[in-house]
Amino acid sequence: MLIEEERAKQSQNILRCLRILFRAIQNHSRIVEKECGMSSAKLLMMWEIFNNQGLKVSELADALIIHASTCSNLLDKLQDGGLVRRDRTGRDQRTVRVFLTEKGTQLLANAPLPAQGRLSEGLDRLPGSYLHDLEQGLVNLVYMLESIDSEAGMMPMTEK
Repeated sequence: MLIEEERAKQSQNILRCLRILFRAIQNHSRIVEKECGMSSAKLLMMWEIFNNQGLKVSELADALIIHASTCSNLLDKLQDGGLVRRDRTGRDQRTVRVFLTEKGTQLLANAPLPAQGRLSEGLDRLPGSYLHDLEQGLVNLVYMLESIDSEAGMMPMTEK
């Protein structure tokens, strides 16, 4: 019986921690939206472009772990707002590279880091063994929740 009680306590603690993480992401996303007028997903995209000017759209999608079509849709919105530009440079005119505009760079100068970026920083600070165990545990949990949308892993946390 003690083992069952301990497992129940562990499950409750994990659920509590997940709620705290989700709530922190939601709250930070609201702050970002209020301060910058954009979602955390768009802000995270802008930070990625800022740190890697000239990325290909496919490289940007890979870096953000999102579908290329989702990446293009977000880029369209940022470009419409004058925050990014896409250029076809070099010999291969099929290759599109992404850059921040001056307006985009100015917005980032006063912008907070998006919650997803802060979460990534926290994960990076975990010891390797903790990160491995967390990954394995979450992969197994997702596997056990068979009805979960497997495409959800390729969508930004704050975009619909």
